[in-house]
Amino acid sequence: MGNIRRTISYFRRNGVKSTFYAVWERLEQKRKYKYSYETPAEEELERQRKHKFKTDIKFSIVVPAYETLDVYMQDAILSVMEQTYQNVELVIADASESNAVEKVVKDFSEQYENIIYSRLENNGGISENTNAGIEMASGDYIGLLDHDDVLTPDALYHVLNEIEKCTPERPYLVYSDEDKTDAGMEKFYEPNIKCDLDEELLHTNNYICHFSVFRADIIKELGFRSEYDGAQDFDLVLRTVKKAKEDDAFAENIKGQNALIRHIPQVLYHWRCHEASTADNPESKMYAYEAGRRAVEDATGLTVSHTKHVGFYHVDYGKDIFNIRRDVAAVGGPVIRNNKVAGGLMRKDGTVVFGGLHSQFAGVLNSATLQRRADALDIRNIQVRKEYRDMFKKATGIEYEKRNELNLEDEKAVKLSLELCNSLRRQGVILLYDPEMRNDEVPSFCGKANGEMEKLNAGKDQRYNS
Repeated sequence: MGNIRRTISYFRRNGVKSTFYAVWERLEQKRKYKYSYETPAEEELERQRKHKFKTDIKFSIVVPAYETLDVYMQDAILSVMEQTYQNVELVIADASESNAVEKVVKDFSEQYENIIYSRLENNGGISENTNAGIEMASGDYIGLLDHDDVLTPDALYHVLNEIEKCTPERPYLVYSDEDKTDAGMEKFYEPNIKCDLDEELLHTNNYICHFSVFRADIIKELGFRSEYDGAQDFDLVLRTVKKAKEDDAFAENIKGQNALIRHIPQVLYHWRCHEASTADNPESKMYAYEAGRRAVEDATGLTVSHTKHVGFYHVDYGKDIFNIRRDVAAVGGPVIRNNKVAGGLMRKDGTVVFGGLHSQFAGVLNSATLQRRADALDIRNIQVRKEYRDMFKKATGIEYEKRNELNLEDEKAVKLSLELCNSLRRQGVILLYDPEMRNDEVPSFCGKANGEMEKLNAGKDQRYNS
């Protein structure tokens, strides 16, 4: 039923053609990608319980609760109480009108002393309720857990292990990969395997999401903002990243990551899907996606548009990206041949990230439709800042203004693209991939949203200067 609802809503926004390709791609992904989650073996969990860390960091897991079903609340509590790293407190801020949550918590409080419960006087909304829980927390780090989700038993072990890698400064934010589970927690699917911090990608969607653990002083300083309810966690992440950039004086990178924003490449969080959740029915909270768009506008100071995929955005630089972003040396888009992606975003070894993807497909988690930082861009569809155009000529042997005369086979194009982009990256500048920068035989697979989203985005110019 969730799939049917999503398909109908997508059709209403985007029309027949886009819906046809979306359904086709969904079926292809189900056939191609298989996933299962396995809880770590008991031997590994026991090893983690016995492990001695250098520091004795205390974690507070904050759960804003509201009329939570008994089984969901029980699962959430147990997932915290059964962590292999035990210096943890569970803080539950309950805004329910009934006593349902309170009764469940009382049963567990008889067994566990590290549960802090508060019945809030009124339901002030998700931000205000969560802020109340944060104020009660006494831990060095504060993790956020939705009342119907669960942590894996090794979540805090891995978070602390990551924290201890960072010296002398402790990170502001540590986040992990996640997956989804059904209401009965019998099936696990749609893993969100994330990248290290990529601000451009973060401005298109809250890919950081769950499991997010913040340094206590940082989250208490920034707090949640009620005007972004529905996307309050996204707004907090954006502001935390901005603060980390401003404060990160001791080290720009640790092993390629921002020193204060750390990613654990492991699933540590299960996002439960049921009829009331946004994971199963994204259309149930359309206001949240508008709040997310506003949060990105606040973070960037730029106009931000909805794409046809709810919860995903496009930062509109218009014709002035090189004036707006002095740190960007080049912008590139996809190269399409025979309705397939033949070039565009590339890894350092020259492989095309979305190579072979149908030009009307969006990619896993809509990844092919999103702006992001690039290791390399394809010279067959690239715009280069004026100061660096001599590098283009050096790499290709042709004046930048005549780049449309380049007629290269893929192998030669990759070689020259890497030569140019490696030279650019050595200057310490950013390469930006934007799938809406088209130079191909077919319409954009990212494109403009129709219907409701088109009205929201009306009149916004997304072209780049040449």
